[in-house]
Amino acid sequence: MQCPLCCRDNRPDARFCDACGVCFTAQGAHAADETAGALVVGREAELAALADLLGRMLSGHGAIVALVGEPGIGKSHTAQTLARRATGVRTLWGRCNEEPGAPPYWPWLQIMRVWLEGHDDDELRATLGAAAAPIAEILPEIRHRFRDLGPLLPTPDPQQQRFRLFDAMAGFWKAAAAAEPLLLIIDNLHWADASSLRMLEFFASEIADSHILLLATYRDTELGRQHPLSVTLGDLARHGHFHRFRLAGLNRQETATLIAQSGGAGLTPPLLDGIYSQTEGNPWFIAETTRLLIQEGVLGRRAQERAAAPRVLASIRIPEGVREVIGRRLNRLSPQANHVLERAALIGRTFDLQLLRRVLDETLAPNLQNTIEEALQSHVLEPAEQPGWFQFSHALIRETLYDEIAIPTRSGLHLQVAQAIEERYKDDDPDRHLPALAHHYARALPGADAGRATDIARRAAERATRLLAHEEAARYYRLALQAAGAMSASARDSGLTIRLSNALGESLTAAGEYLQAREAFEQAMSLASASNAIDQMTRAALGFETATWAPGLPGQAAARLLREALAAQASGDSTPKAQLLSSLARALIFSGEDAQAAIVREQAVAMARRSGDKGTLVATLVATLSARWQPERSAERLRDIDEAIRLAEGEGNVLYALDAQAWQLFELMELGELPAWRERLEQYEYRAAELRQPFVRYVVATSRATFALLEGRFDDAERLIAQALQIGRRMPGLDAPGVYGMQMFTLRCEQGRLRELAPLVRAFVNATPRAGMWRPGLALLYAEIDLLDEARSEFEALAADDFAVVRHDGLRAASLAYLAQVCARLDDKKRAELLYAMLLPYDGRNLLIGTTVGCFGAAASLLGLLATTQCKWQDAERHFESALTMNFRQGAFPALAHTRLRYASMRLARNAEGDRDGASVLLEDARAATARMGMRTLTERIDELRSSIGHASSPVCPAGLSAREAQVLRLVASGLGNREIATRLFLSPNTVANHIRAILAKTESANRTEAAAFAIRNGLAG
Repeated sequence: MQCPLCCRDNRPDARFCDACGVCFTAQGAHAADETAGALVVGREAELAALADLLGRMLSGHGAIVALVGEPGIGKSHTAQTLARRATGVRTLWGRCNEEPGAPPYWPWLQIMRVWLEGHDDDELRATLGAAAAPIAEILPEIRHRFRDLGPLLPTPDPQQQRFRLFDAMAGFWKAAAAAEPLLLIIDNLHWADASSLRMLEFFASEIADSHILLLATYRDTELGRQHPLSVTLGDLARHGHFHRFRLAGLNRQETATLIAQSGGAGLTPPLLDGIYSQTEGNPWFIAETTRLLIQEGVLGRRAQERAAAPRVLASIRIPEGVREVIGRRLNRLSPQANHVLERAALIGRTFDLQLLRRVLDETLAPNLQNTIEEALQSHVLEPAEQPGWFQFSHALIRETLYDEIAIPTRSGLHLQVAQAIEERYKDDDPDRHLPALAHHYARALPGADAGRATDIARRAAERATRLLAHEEAARYYRLALQAAGAMSASARDSGLTIRLSNALGESLTAAGEYLQAREAFEQAMSLASASNAIDQMTRAALGFETATWAPGLPGQAAARLLREALAAQASGDSTPKAQLLSSLARALIFSGEDAQAAIVREQAVAMARRSGDKGTLVATLVATLSARWQPERSAERLRDIDEAIRLAEGEGNVLYALDAQAWQLFELMELGELPAWRERLEQYEYRAAELRQPFVRYVVATSRATFALLEGRFDDAERLIAQALQIGRRMPGLDAPGVYGMQMFTLRCEQGRLRELAPLVRAFVNATPRAGMWRPGLALLYAEIDLLDEARSEFEALAADDFAVVRHDGLRAASLAYLAQVCARLDDKKRAELLYAMLLPYDGRNLLIGTTVGCFGAAASLLGLLATTQCKWQDAERHFESALTMNFRQGAFPALAHTRLRYASMRLARNAEGDRDGASVLLEDARAATARMGMRTLTERIDELRSSIGHASSPVCPAGLSAREAQVLRLVASGLGNREIATRLFLSPNTVANHIRAILAKTESANRTEAAAFAIRNGLAG
């Protein structure tokens, strides 16, 4: 057989399609040779910049690049040219399909499969490592090659499951690139499914220090504000290693060059002007117009004849748009070819020839071979990579053909395609073709069987859920609901609509689309209530509450639905009732109904115990811990935490055990038991690494940042805070930016750099409806930067109804800590009494922000500050001594410095005997610590207070001893050793040793005995 495309004789390596005999090997080689030999017109500047990024990638600086422009502007061609020039780099392509029937993660799966084909099992095992099991969830080829691959530990949180998948995929690509630099190209990103875009967002955070250059192309003309890619581009723009190149049209000279390169001989200036004017320099439009004009005899061999006849030139009409040039080119094909290509356009940009044959009329099928050859010769089609498959040479050709099919006709044709897919692939994996079937059955409505369309879309959604493609699952559930609505009244099952609505809500929750999820659950609840479908009422109410508390929304609406579901339950105990009560307790907390939440929580736990289901009991114990934030209930929480851990581990439920252990870490830090806290955190971190659980990793990251802040390791803290954000922001549903903001606020506050944040915090609070939690912090910020009028205005608003705004939730302690400092700065004695009473239950504990966000140190320090504001000197002294002991014991050096300054201020205000000397000593120690840690504002305040004491009125220590050295000498004279002195003065033994060396030098004493004698002679012993 001869190849009609590029040679008269058969090539020795030619392969022919079994269905039609067309030589796709020769055609593919011909196209490749044509591309390789073509000159690059008008893109050298972009290619030079891309080559530079490629060189940086080879040295370990990975990047993401976007080539942007209108259809036909040359995005794909530029990417192909870069790939051809990228020597020493493995190039892998993933192409997004314009039709929505592609599987989830389609471009990533294409790239991954090509990589897999090029590596043997040993290489694959070495590169994948622990990532094999998560990736095998979406790529079954891995499990087929590794029969010994164990099951993946399930996690109840779908967002954590997907984080685990994305983390595994990113780790795999980095490992693969370490062995072989990679150029990953994703073409037509504007058509990517939303799940693929989420994976790209995740990958963007991991690529900077890798040997990977990821290049994506997309049409900016396709993007509206609501397009999923718009969100992704906003996320990518945050990264310094993201680059965007917008491709513009060619100029007039470049247009002439491209016409000549495309075979357009005989070009005249007027004709060039006409082509350039109409195409606006769009390369594909230029090339297609050139092809058309060659076919019509305007360019090419008959150019000389036209040049000799000016009247012929005047009659030439250049196509006015891309659609026209495509239409005129298609018109040059036979009517039969146009009919066949219309059917192919229904299937998609790429199509299986055998499938196409099944959707053709009997009159078209016999001549399919000749038709395909005709389309190939006219460059309307080209062979695809897979044997027996073809594709339209440009998406615009397929779009034009599809749009020309009358809408009523499309419905029936889509049904034919769906049925042909089922018949063609009946022996394949039945789930593999569900996405395409769901698309075609949905487009076939109302002519198709609505019940069949509903079932196919539901199954496609369930498959997407298993693949953790939650956005795609939501899309298919919407298709299923649409199809169910098209069913006749007699065939319609109201229960099906309710189940689909609940499933839609669950998919939206997993995707982090909480407001849409709440709408779906509310619709399900309304329908279920009308049908008395109690199980679905329960499902809807529980789902609505999850979609409420996860983003931190008020819980009143959730409480209403939960109570409605509870009222519908049968009498007696049951697992669903225990679950509803557990969720209701949490919803009441988010509604500010603390007392009622405590009552409901007791009912939930009691019912869970009576049910005898240990899993339900563990879940209830963990879920209701948030209903008891009050410090006076710490013993109950610890008891429940221990029980939950014991039961979960006994049941082998590692993830519930980890949830309970996270609460245990909170309790240990609040109690100031930091040695035990560090030990448990290490165990927790080990399990996180072992199980690859993302939320556990996030808890560890934020906890380590909090601990660094507590110890005054501010450089470490800033690095750890950034790491925590990097982990957390990739998990939908986590308020990682909010946690980051609070940790950075704490850090800048300690560093004395709050003035830098003032405009940002003020703008955030004013622009964000849920920013009530930030208003105490804003009041503190104003007070810290001496904007006292603004601080007073915020404080007065927050103090309304005796600080009713401060609820018993995870931010209560932080709000009280901020407000106490503002109250003292404003010298508000009346409010100090109120805040003192609210803060008193925390005495003997640390004050925490949330569970792992931050720690202010001993609450006693702020209790002492509020007592000082009320001039209650005895209470203040007691609290400050307690705070000094606790903060010193746990190494909370910033909190210790704050306490010393507050204590010194109190003693100067009281001005009793010995207070001035005691204040001097406290200030001296505080200043040494703040200077060492870089606490700028606190150091300035200490210096101001030291200056206000007045050295003239203070007794002068002999031998030039400082106040602290004199204090140490007194204790030496009393016979105390270094460790005892350190404990007495809240100093480290090393600091005491340094003081004693200075004392011996200044007093010219040879030993401690001579120093004690010096103290006695100079009246320092007593």
